[in-house]
Amino acid sequence: MKLNNNNKIFILAGETSGDYIGTCIMRGIKQNNNNIKFLGVGGSLMENEGLNSLYNIKEFNVIGFLNTVVKLKKLRNYVNEIVKFIIKEEPKIVITIDTKGFSLALAKSLKIAFKNSNYKCPLIHFVPPTIWAYGKSRLKKWKNIHDELICLYKIEEDIFKKYNTKCVYLGNPIIEKFLDLEVSKKIKKYYISRSKKNNILLLPGSRSSEIKYVLPEFIKLIKNTNNKFKNINWIIPTTKSQYSNVLSKVNEIKSYPIEVIILEDNYEILKHANFAIACSGTVTLELVLFKIPTVAVYKTDFVSALIGRMLVNFKNVILPNFLLKENVVPFLFQEKCNYIQMQKVLINFMNNIEIQNKLYENYSKNILKDMGYLNSKSKNFTINSGKMVINLINNYKR
Repeated sequence: MKLNNNNKIFILAGETSGDYIGTCIMRGIKQNNNNIKFLGVGGSLMENEGLNSLYNIKEFNVIGFLNTVVKLKKLRNYVNEIVKFIIKEEPKIVITIDTKGFSLALAKSLKIAFKNSNYKCPLIHFVPPTIWAYGKSRLKKWKNIHDELICLYKIEEDIFKKYNTKCVYLGNPIIEKFLDLEVSKKIKKYYISRSKKNNILLLPGSRSSEIKYVLPEFIKLIKNTNNKFKNINWIIPTTKSQYSNVLSKVNEIKSYPIEVIILEDNYEILKHANFAIACSGTVTLELVLFKIPTVAVYKTDFVSALIGRMLVNFKNVILPNFLLKENVVPFLFQEKCNYIQMQKVLINFMNNIEIQNKLYENYSKNILKDMGYLNSKSKNFTINSGKMVINLINNYKR
């Protein structure tokens, strides 16, 4: 990297999944030059990698129409504050990850600010709009804003190309994390033996708004299902930031065999589950890769659900279904996201567990094949993203 007295890089991730992607990008950059100061917004993973985060990541973790409207003024203030900060600090590059609405607003505001100052830098965005789930109309807003758009799914390159938009696939950190996973010695014995225990994962999401609507249904499910199967372990993985929140709600039913864990610290648990019910998100892909029969769920406020029904392509909104072009993971949305429907699917899956295990083994292999990983376990996203960032910095005409 061409350095002078300023070796700063600004990087922003406003969601838990983006926090992990951010750490991979940071590691890739440091492989090229370790004398970097990272500024921006991120979670505990990025902070552990060396990020000096300006704000708590939870401030940007907004979903749902009503929540966005309520926090709109606050988010606009954050955009203005961050733009001023970037102009003042003059980083070599601005990297944004997911958090699409906020990232786009920030990029547009920076473009205007660049025109009114003697400073400018390249803008790169990872995880572009999911036009395959929310429609191509979203893409118009993103054209000619960033110097590079980086996608995480190989199929996206062709989809964006159809709309004359360049989008580059550098690999997928989620899949690479799955491929590199080794069984940890820290795993408790009752997690390991699938034959002796039914380890059922309940993942309520990473946002407070998701947990608010989904977790109560999980609690009802536990109360009404625990006696239908022998030797059940109910395991509720959550994020560090939401751990206390989830634990306080689950403590209301202490008499049941439930453990609340921090997923980041117990990622290996995914390898030893029999079944999972998960709030819609990236984790559904991880679960399918681990060959775990999975049900996706989602519940929100009435207005957001109504808007979602008008805008969302429900055939593609669940990642494994989109990648496999098949409805492999059932999706219980809104009024169907209740413990009765969850119980029906759970009982059906558990009564046909051998068939489901074989199906999910094939699903996992097909995803790996389509993403270019079937015959390779070598990392590439970390290395490739680091090189991409460095090349943008070195070749940018200021």
